[in-house]
Amino acid sequence: MGGSALKITPTRRYSKDEYDDISKEIQNILPFETHIPLSFGDKDSFGDLDILIRGSDYDKMYGSIPMKVYIEETFKPNEIYANSDVVSFDYKEFQIDFIKVKEHNWETSKIYFSYNDLGNFQGRIAYKMGFRYGNFGLRLVYLHPNGGRNFKMVVSKEPEEIFTFLGFDWKKYQKGFDSLENIFNFVVESKYFNARIFDYDQLNHQNRTRNKKRVNYGKFLEHVKSFDDGYGYEDKDTYVKKAEDFFGINIVEQIALWKKQIKRDNDASSRFNGNLIMKLFPELKGKTLGLAIMNFKAKIDDDFTDWIISTDQETIWNTFKEVNKL
Repeated sequence: MGGSALKITPTRRYSKDEYDDISKEIQNILPFETHIPLSFGDKDSFGDLDILIRGSDYDKMYGSIPMKVYIEETFKPNEIYANSDVVSFDYKEFQIDFIKVKEHNWETSKIYFSYNDLGNFQGRIAYKMGFRYGNFGLRLVYLHPNGGRNFKMVVSKEPEEIFTFLGFDWKKYQKGFDSLENIFNFVVESKYFNARIFDYDQLNHQNRTRNKKRVNYGKFLEHVKSFDDGYGYEDKDTYVKKAEDFFGINIVEQIALWKKQIKRDNDASSRFNGNLIMKLFPELKGKTLGLAIMNFKAKIDDDFTDWIISTDQETIWNTFKEVNKL
């Protein structure tokens, strides 16, 4: 996954021939469907081996047995490190990363994890448009203007659609890349490319820390440092409308309903919340406060939020007192 997850056991880089041999060896050992992400043609050495594991296949064969346990029994590694669905371990002085992929993300993961940091670079462009691009496909993340929770919606899991929407040439991608420079140029050719959005100071802390460890990310910054800024991004609502038209799905109306729901929830919260309860009933704190709220909600047969909004404050608090015998 672009870095060493193993801290104790020494590993080394493999030549291309060694990498090809160990890839075949491990795939022959595994009894479930796997996929090795594509690399650019003239890559002559490798620091690790990523293998996508089709989660549905694994689960059918091994059920509840964690992948970490399967690896320990099958490969007898000196060191193993599990981080969510990624398990890293050593095998013949080489770091192997097993990435367990959910069934509905299988095809999109094959694309996203290929060609080193390409998916990462594409993700930066998607982010500036108000989307997230990952092994799950393309997801809209719409921030509410007044804060609070976000609106999230997967708009596509079709690679060709996603590439085209983000301004990338899908047919060119399918031909593959001979060099790392070809990958960099492919990113630059997106009509939404802007060189400055990749600068470290434009990233949040998590992405800045992660990308500073990625050698190829640094090389990409060197590649584009003399470029003009490029595309000027518009308001996020512009890309919401473009996505609705491009993918042929209803987004604007769903966002409007979501905003309405948030307003409804906020209205209810302003009329009934923990701070108000503690102000009116100082004896209720901690567990007793939580229990009192639970009792109250259980007593209201109607939709609780609707009831709070449509009921006068005196009735709300009198009912609350009656239910909890205050």
